[in-house]
Amino acid sequence: MNNNWVLISLILLLLSTACGGEDTLYRIDQNTPNGWKIDQPLIFELEEELSTAVDLYIHVRNNQSYPFSNIFLIASIKSNDSLIERDTLEFAMAKPNGEWLGSGFSSVKESKLWWKENWQPQTTAPYTIEIAQANRVNGREKAAPQLEGIISVGLSISARE
Repeated sequence: MNNNWVLISLILLLLSTACGGEDTLYRIDQNTPNGWKIDQPLIFELEEELSTAVDLYIHVRNNQSYPFSNIFLIASIKSNDSLIERDTLEFAMAKPNGEWLGSGFSSVKESKLWWKENWQPQTTAPYTIEIAQANRVNGREKAAPQLEGIISVGLSISARE
């Protein structure tokens, strides 16, 4: 019985420290159950005004069928149909030995990918954030019609401490 209490206490301690003092203002995920289509960027609408600097994160959930060790993304921020910023991003998804990065206990891993630190909007809401995948296979002229193994993609906005 004492071992159970130690285990429960350890789990509660890990859960309380995993939240890490971060104040998430916004988090939304979009499922991609049949693969992430190359011609379908994911759109996130933010109606709230951001009056202070924030951190932006992209969350990617993948399973074992994801065929790459990294992911290329094109992320854009628009305000009132005007492009404010566009970034081409590359993130590692696996270690050199093939072990998946990210968190999770099963075959599904979630990677929290840092996009913008201390971002202060220079325009007013609403904001439209668009995330498109840009992975390609070397030697192929055209990309596959969809990116397999990506289960969902999300966006979170956290207040600066």
